[in-house]
Amino acid sequence: MVEFVKPPRMLADKTGRGTPGAGDRLIKKADEAVKEHQGRIDYRKIAGASLDKLNGLMRQFLAEPANQAETGRQIYELCHDLKGEGASFGYPAVSRCADLICRVMDCKAQRDQRFLEIVKIEVDSIRAMIRFDVKGNPRGLALEIIDALEFLVDNFLDKLKALQAA
Repeated sequence: MVEFVKPPRMLADKTGRGTPGAGDRLIKKADEAVKEHQGRIDYRKIAGASLDKLNGLMRQFLAEPANQAETGRQIYELCHDLKGEGASFGYPAVSRCADLICRVMDCKAQRDQRFLEIVKIEVDSIRAMIRFDVKGNPRGLALEIIDALEFLVDNFLDKLKALQAA
């Protein structure tokens, strides 16, 4: 007599069915843990130190033209960190502004004073959003600032692309 073994095909068959509703409880518990963690950490201090370092890097970017590639990479990495931290600590406005800085620094065109002016405006915007504790989804003036910064960056990058194509 021959016996055919049918291997499990679905994940639930391999791991079991679980407890109904357990997923919802675990997600709610994880959300509560994240909120508790966010409440214990003063992100404004963390971001303040990063923004001070960013200002120093921007001064270095102008003062040492020979090192602009390395300094630009450091500015990009610091802003990339700010982007992730902002989202993790409940400051999505900070994340969006930091992402805009990353977009500007990621541009491969010749970097000059215009780059730094745009980055400076964005850094000042991040600093203001932290100072005024703009947590949660941006609304009102914070949203208007982000929209204006996005327009500025898009317009700047579009003009650079047009110049490169010519």
